[in-house]
Amino acid sequence: MLLFLSGYVLQQQSVKNIQYALRPQDDTSMGKHGAPGSAFQKPAQKRGVSDQYSSSTGNYAYLQLLSEPDPSDICSAILFFKQLSTNGTAVQDRLFMYPQQWDRMSHKNLGKSASAALSILRAASTKYDIWLLPIDMSAATTAGYLTTNSKLLRLGQIQFMQYDSVLYVQTPGLLLDTGKLDDMFLARPLPLRHDKNRQESFNNEAWIPMPLRANRDEPLPSTYLITVNNIEGGNVEARTHIPNVALPGFGDLVAEPKRAARLAAIGDEPGYVYFDSDRDGRVKWSDNPYFGAWRSQQAEVCEGINFDEIIHDKQ
Repeated sequence: MLLFLSGYVLQQQSVKNIQYALRPQDDTSMGKHGAPGSAFQKPAQKRGVSDQYSSSTGNYAYLQLLSEPDPSDICSAILFFKQLSTNGTAVQDRLFMYPQQWDRMSHKNLGKSASAALSILRAASTKYDIWLLPIDMSAATTAGYLTTNSKLLRLGQIQFMQYDSVLYVQTPGLLLDTGKLDDMFLARPLPLRHDKNRQESFNNEAWIPMPLRANRDEPLPSTYLITVNNIEGGNVEARTHIPNVALPGFGDLVAEPKRAARLAAIGDEPGYVYFDSDRDGRVKWSDNPYFGAWRSQQAEVCEGINFDEIIHDKQ
């Protein structure tokens, strides 16, 4: 899939162009990238284990994103990044994407718990090397679009041009095995940039193309690989893939709770377990053997937060 417009263009151009950016796109379409470059700049070099990894294998990042400031989900993302940082992940960068509007909202509109969770997130960003990516969605909301995860990713994915690939995993969820989650990057060849001379780029056994359909407000896949590159003529190519769940030893590296528990019973627990929500938007606890451990660890990184507080009044 190709990215038509950067966040910069979306901020500067008309509602007509916003509608154009969110319309359906396919893997063969092309568009101009109007911005001189991404607003997000990462350091040229970092210290530690990831240096050797990035120079020899690839420049990768994990991504979590939220379009609503739910305190429980924010704290789940903090827990995920903390575990990556302390468990020695081989993937060097950690990204959290959110609507820039959060930074301008009052404590009253956000709610006490969401405000506190965001303060903890900002402190954690320094402690655990998390890059915070606020995305301006005002042009899209002014055009009448809802703020959704898929639209947030559509407007923000231009930030990923300096990575070979970025892996989104759904929050809330719980990291079970950092090495196994790293294998989403390391175990199989990645699609990366389209290259007619490299079969894995267009016919990949492990990764299946899955377009980002932000215009339809479809939920994001639980695991989503995003690759954004400059190509000829100032165009930008954005490619999105999901893991092949039928592939033994690969498709279950990320799983939902029931599947994860079945795998754990045979000694093959996945790297990450993601949680679904009930009708009230709360994490389902029934038939979820990981809920208790997740809630306990979540409370450790966000001490005193009311995870069940109703999120802010959108009005």
